[in-house]
Amino acid sequence: MKNTIKLFSCLLVLTLTLSCDSNSGDDLGYKPQEERGWIQFPETNLEVIQVVRGMTDIIDLGVDIQVPTTSSDLTINYTLRSISGLDPNTVFSNNGITVAPAGKTSYSGPDNNTGIEYSYLAPVPININELEGVSMTEPMLFDVVLTSTSSSKITAGLTGETLPVTQRILIYPSIVYPFIGTYSVDEGFTSGTNAPLGLTDFFGETYQVELELMPDEDGTGTTILISTSNGFDPYFFPGVELTLQLNGSLYFDDSFDPGNPVIALFRILELTSSSYDFLNGVIQADGALGEFGSLSVYIDENLVMK
Repeated sequence: MKNTIKLFSCLLVLTLTLSCDSNSGDDLGYKPQEERGWIQFPETNLEVIQVVRGMTDIIDLGVDIQVPTTSSDLTINYTLRSISGLDPNTVFSNNGITVAPAGKTSYSGPDNNTGIEYSYLAPVPININELEGVSMTEPMLFDVVLTSTSSSKITAGLTGETLPVTQRILIYPSIVYPFIGTYSVDEGFTSGTNAPLGLTDFFGETYQVELELMPDEDGTGTTILISTSNGFDPYFFPGVELTLQLNGSLYFDDSFDPGNPVIALFRILELTSSSYDFLNGVIQADGALGEFGSLSVYIDENLVMK
């Protein structure tokens, strides 16, 4: 499941309204050969880029260079600013500099009449593999902040505007960490005479669970502990352990039928498919609940009343 996260820019047009009509290319005095403008992160980036150590190799950040042209190499300066967890400056080899070759920009404004489509992004890679072997027992949160360039006429951001010059990054030690929290249980039959009702309808119960780190979690685990939230009815058997497998499926262990959980202290759910989505906080399990039909179970952090 390892992958590389690549972030691409939707090219900006200098006539795009940034916050009011006063920042058009004409108002800023842009001409096609002037080496004047700004740098920023693409506005299409996620507010927080989230990755899991061991599942992502590199975060390929790109810097958008809103300059019609450059006649020499442009040095872009940035800092890694720690928010919580490990300090990125102590584990990553980034030197705070990336260089855009002469003529390479992201500009595609109305003054660009060269016929060339500019789509270049100056690279700022964050090599997650450098965390291998590093002791990491809590999530790592930090910002990549654009600070300046080698040209006094090309600034980080634009005075008076809220252009993105900071990109926040969250790195989890292992796949279990994004799931720690309180989750609702949304379930229902998908086939048979009981569909679309769920066990909550038949038993008059309400379900909510807590997902917790295992007592011996050291930052590399893939198993979490499920318990019932106070004031709710039990949906899983007490002490059930849930393993988030690297192939994207789930493995429940409550000591009754390995791999298949007891549901609502009623029957074993024989899984036919299962998955998890750490970015959206969702766990899903589908299977057969004996002679009662197929049941679909969503464990969803987003449905919990905050």
